[in-house]
Amino acid sequence: MNPKKGENIRCSWLIGGFLTMGTGIWAMHFIGIIAYYLPVLIAYNLPIVIVSLLAAVIASGIDLYSLHRGFAHRFSLLIPGILMGSGIGSKHYMGMAAVRVPAEMHDNYWIVALFVLVAVISKSMRKSDVRLDEIHFKGHGGMRVGPTPVRLGG
Repeated sequence: MNPKKGENIRCSWLIGGFLTMGTGIWAMHFIGIIAYYLPVLIAYNLPIVIVSLLAAVIASGIDLYSLHRGFAHRFSLLIPGILMGSGIGSKHYMGMAAVRVPAEMHDNYWIVALFVLVAVISKSMRKSDVRLDEIHFKGHGGMRVGPTPVRLGG
């Protein structure tokens, strides 16, 4: 087999893998957002939604590329883990920023920081027993939605 052809096949599988994984991560998040019930009309800012999808795909690309290159040593997993965990956190909070509701949304920044830290650590350690969907919904625990204050007299 031609070595160049083998490299092209490997690259195609890598691209297909990170597109599939990133889209799956993003879809899980977006379905979670859609399932979040609020007693008001909810809309989404499409450009921000697309950027959150790109964040998940890029983070997945970094993750799969690091595996493809054979990063097996714990220290060499640290950089891809930080990038992947940061990408997952970015995807989450960009997705939340895309939500448009007639209410005020506030995040507890300590919970946000904890969510991103756990995502980074779990990805750096390649812990399969740490489920990102559980971390994701714990990240939602820091969000509070309240009525928009009415301003009287101007």
